[in-house]
Amino acid sequence: MKIKKIAKSSIIILTLICISICLTPIAKALTYNQYTARTIAYLGLNVRSSASSSATIVGSLSHNSTFTYTDNDVVENENDSCKEWIYVASKNGYVCKEYTEITKTEQITDNNDNEMSQMTDEEFDEYLDSQGFTESYKEKLKELHKKYPSWVFKGVKTNRDWASTVEEESQIGYSTYYMDAIREAAGHEAYLNTDSHYDWSTNLFTGYDGWFFLANEQTVAYFLDPRNYLNESSIFMFESLYYDDSYQTKDKLTNILSTDKYNDYIYNAGQEFNYSPIALAIKIRQEGTIGNRPTNGTTSVRCNSSNLYDANGTLYLSPLYNFFNIGASSSPSNADLNGLCYAATTNANYFLPWNTKEKAIRGGTKWIAANYVSAGQYTNYFQKFNTANSNTEIWHQYMTNLEDPKSQASILYNLYAETNMLRSAFVFYIPIYDNMPEKTELPTPGNPNNWLTSLTVKVGNTTNSVSNFNGNTTSYTINVASNINNITINSTTVAKTSYVSIDGSAKSLKTQSKQVALKNKESTFNIVVTAGNGNTKTYTIKVIKEDVPAGEQPTIEEMLEKANLNYTAEYISGITFGTGSTTLTNQLLKTNSFATIQITNNQGDAKPTGALGTGDKVKITSNNETKTFEIVLFGDINGDGTINNVDLLRVQKHIWKDTNLTGAFYKAADINKDGAITNVDLLKIQKHIWKDAIISQN
Repeated sequence: MKIKKIAKSSIIILTLICISICLTPIAKALTYNQYTARTIAYLGLNVRSSASSSATIVGSLSHNSTFTYTDNDVVENENDSCKEWIYVASKNGYVCKEYTEITKTEQITDNNDNEMSQMTDEEFDEYLDSQGFTESYKEKLKELHKKYPSWVFKGVKTNRDWASTVEEESQIGYSTYYMDAIREAAGHEAYLNTDSHYDWSTNLFTGYDGWFFLANEQTVAYFLDPRNYLNESSIFMFESLYYDDSYQTKDKLTNILSTDKYNDYIYNAGQEFNYSPIALAIKIRQEGTIGNRPTNGTTSVRCNSSNLYDANGTLYLSPLYNFFNIGASSSPSNADLNGLCYAATTNANYFLPWNTKEKAIRGGTKWIAANYVSAGQYTNYFQKFNTANSNTEIWHQYMTNLEDPKSQASILYNLYAETNMLRSAFVFYIPIYDNMPEKTELPTPGNPNNWLTSLTVKVGNTTNSVSNFNGNTTSYTINVASNINNITINSTTVAKTSYVSIDGSAKSLKTQSKQVALKNKESTFNIVVTAGNGNTKTYTIKVIKEDVPAGEQPTIEEMLEKANLNYTAEYISGITFGTGSTTLTNQLLKTNSFATIQITNNQGDAKPTGALGTGDKVKITSNNETKTFEIVLFGDINGDGTINNVDLLRVQKHIWKDTNLTGAFYKAADINKDGAITNVDLLKIQKHIWKDAIISQN
């Protein structure tokens, strides 16, 4: 997704300074073997974070996958069951060499005659210091220099504080993370923002843009940190986006887009506006606009809730193209349509409207070059994180997807590897921030929800929800009679992946029930919820035993009156539609905290939560007296807690004598309370459904 904003102030354009080192270059040829290999493990091959069988799995290669490597990529580990490991740059990890087979060996000769390749180790270390790289950068850069001595690493001092930059990049609409079912199963929900677009009570994340969700600060920090990309694949996110005819040739575009139909348009646009044609092709590939949805040529375009007309006043039915998804913001909705609406506008500077493929590619390239590259966002990294210039506002970014720069870097790396170009003298512009931490890491995987969805206490034979239970409230107090020696605490977590422990017991998944003894006048019990990512939340219940004479407790009738409920010997009414079991229980306990309340549905099953309906039963014990009442909601004839056509049909069938309503359901159908069910009651229900009148519950 794009953020459709234009810089409000003039932006300092960075001048790229060539490297100048006072050394006399001595051309030297370097010859090495490059191997093409395939995986021979039938079930595929795990990719690990280091050369060890016990290292973390970071990916996989399916059976018969191919990749390239050199002798420098082979690492020995005599203490492991696998003695030799191969570093696979495209996966940023290691595979066991035993399960691979070399299919091709090529001898590559490089003429490494640039100044960087002539440096001694000491000179290179001094060079890194001169660029402002700290030790946390230098170790990885030295490894890359050893393998690719012609590569040039330029430090870009952003003059931005690290913590404040992370905070800014974590604002709503700035940084998103792609989430699907596979990633959810892997626990990547831990990477998402739980302060916004998330409901702790339901464990539901709201997508910010389709399958993209807001990332949390720790995740943003990891993807913002340039040091996490200093490997031979990901480093290409720092490659300059300016046009360079020494290696950016037209034939390479076909490898990226799997077609040569657009090569001339892309290459010519790159030359004209000083933008890498290879980077343009990759951006188009990332946007998925080739042969998918670049045109809306068969139906009229609707923008801002009205049909869009062309300059001649004709309803817009012409083809439209937007290969770079410029203006395709999801605000207010429908990013694809917004992109087409932008393509249909008129602006000669960008060759709009984009009603031909050539105009769309040429105009889109000029737009990106003018608004991003010329504004100092001259790498894929800086197009995501606009931090190269401290005078530039961060919000001016091309994409919100945190993984986009790495994804584009992977495509670049594979292209250069396939065409034997990796030993070219690439220049990488690597950002440096002020006050950076020693390192950054992704959050521990696992669902972050550590809330309870219900917390009930069973006293004797009655189970009640704790008063005013809310998953965000952690402390509760209940009062019981002095003769109560134990209670049973029942708890259920919101997330199915969370564990719960009551009073120090072993953790159990999702639910736990435990009887606890009341040994003192006051007893406190802890209920600990452990989320899938390891975060915990502790709920406490304080139980106070009080010696209250039975005569000092209100009668059941007094409780009902104080709770403003209507009642007879058999029924309770006066309950508002949508009232839940917990709300009614708390409403009654406010009148007598020593009473016990038990609510069941019309089938006799316990109903500690959920909206009440006609036929539900309320059992109240107070003053050594117990009474049970049926709930009546006038108009709710089938007991589902709502009034709709089903209720209307049931009343109609009763009037026609097809069925016979009895008990609480008869009472609920007698809307005007005259003791009979007639067409008058039927009409009142009908008017309620039509919203002409509201059925009173009093």
